[in-house]
Amino acid sequence: MQPFDEIKQYSKTVCDQIRWKKAHNIVTEEIENHLCDQRDAYISQGEDEKTATQKAILQMGDAVSIGRELDKIHRPKPQWAMIAFTAMLMLTGMISNYFIDSTGYSLPGLGLVSYIIAFSVFLICYLINFSFLGKYVKECYFVTFAALVLGLLLGTPVGGRIWFSRLSVSFSYLSLILPLVYSLLVYALRHKGYTGIILCGIGYIPFAIILRLVPSSTGFALFTISALVILCLSIVKGWFGIDKKKGLLFAFIPAVITVIADVIHIIRNPDLINRLLIAVNPYSDRSGAGYAYCLIRDLLANSKFAGKGTVPAQFGSNVPVIPAFNTDYILATLTYNFGWITFGGILVVFISFSILGLYHVAKQKSVLGTLVSLSVMLTFDLQVIIYIIFNLGYGILPALSLPFISYGKTDLIINSALIGFMLSIFRTGSIFKDSIKSSFHISYEDGKLTIALKR
Repeated sequence: MQPFDEIKQYSKTVCDQIRWKKAHNIVTEEIENHLCDQRDAYISQGEDEKTATQKAILQMGDAVSIGRELDKIHRPKPQWAMIAFTAMLMLTGMISNYFIDSTGYSLPGLGLVSYIIAFSVFLICYLINFSFLGKYVKECYFVTFAALVLGLLLGTPVGGRIWFSRLSVSFSYLSLILPLVYSLLVYALRHKGYTGIILCGIGYIPFAIILRLVPSSTGFALFTISALVILCLSIVKGWFGIDKKKGLLFAFIPAVITVIADVIHIIRNPDLINRLLIAVNPYSDRSGAGYAYCLIRDLLANSKFAGKGTVPAQFGSNVPVIPAFNTDYILATLTYNFGWITFGGILVVFISFSILGLYHVAKQKSVLGTLVSLSVMLTFDLQVIIYIIFNLGYGILPALSLPFISYGKTDLIINSALIGFMLSIFRTGSIFKDSIKSSFHISYEDGKLTIALKR
C-alpha cells in the first residue's frame, strides 16, 4: 500500500466510527492534514516516506479509539433552549390574542392554524442545511429585488402603503428578509477588498430606494442599521483583507449620504416635520394626529402593576378603543388590561432570547454562519426595540411587528422562517467551512518555475 493510501485508510477508519455523516468531510481533512504534517516532520529528520508515514500513524494512535472520541464531539447541537423560547413566544402570542379578545375588543385573533403553520415553517427551516444560502447569493439577491419591483408595480396603495390586495399582505413586511439577503451579498464580496465594500454599498442602494417608495420608514431604518452593522463587523473582523480604518470609512460613506438625503427630504417636507414634532410632543395636537400617542401614554400612566388599569379622568367611565390594538399596540393593550407585570414578563422572554441568540452568534466559526445569524438577530431585536418604543407612546418610527405576538400572518411566517434558519446554523454550523477563493501566479525566471499561491 502506498504511503498516502495508508493515511486515507486511517482517516476512513476514524470516520467509520462517527455517526454524523455530514461531519466526515471536515474530520477527514483534519486527520489527513495532521498526518501529512507529522509525516513531513519525520521526513525532514531523514526518514523515508513510508517509514515517516507509519511513524505518524503510530503516533496518532488507534483509529477506532480516536473515531469513537470524535463521535462524542462531532454531533448536531440541538437548540432546545432556543426552540423552547420560540415556542414560548408563539404561545404568548396565542394567549395574548385570546385574552385581549376576552376584554371586549372583538379581536378575531390569529387562530391556532396560523401558529401551527408558522411553527411548521420554523421546524422545516431549522432542519434545512443552511449552507445552500452561501451557494446561491446572486439568485437570492436578484430574485428578492425582482419580487420587490414586481410588488411596487402590482401592489395597491392603501393608506399611503403598498399592499398585495389579493393576499392582504403589507409590502412593508418584506423588509424583514432584506438584512439576510444583504448578509449573503457581503459574504460573496468579502474577497474583493475595497472593491467589495464599494459593491456592497451599491448593492444596498436598490433595496433602500424601494423601501422609501413603499414607503416604510421602519423597514428602511431596520434594513439600513442592519446593513451597516453587518458590513462594519465584516471589515473589523478582517474578512475583506484591507486596512480596517479605511474600510470603515468606505462603509460609512453611503450611510452618511443616506442620512443627509433623509434630512434634506424632511426639511423640504412640512408634513414630515410636523409628524416628527407630534411624535415627540403629541399633546400639541391631542385631538388630531397626536391622539393615539396621547391615549397610549394616558392608559399606561393609569396602568397597575397587576390587573386592569383605571380609567383616565378625561374619559369618564368608558375607555376608547385603542387604535390598531392587535397589530401596532398589542403590548400597550396587554399592559393596561393585565398590568405592568405582563409587560415585564414578555420583555424578560425577549431579552433572554436575544442574549442567548447573540451568545450563539458570537460562537460561530464560519463567516457565513456569523453573518446570516447576525442578520436574523438584528432583524429580530430591532423589531422588538422599535415596537416597545412605539408602545410607550413615542411614535418616531411606526411599529412593524412584535415577533410571534402581534397580529399579522405574514410577519409571523417570515419571522418563523428567519429564526428557523438561525437555529439551523447554531445546530450544524460547527462543520461548515467557508469557501476560500484561491488564486495563483506562475512565473519563469532564471530557469526556475515559480507558482505563488494566494488565498
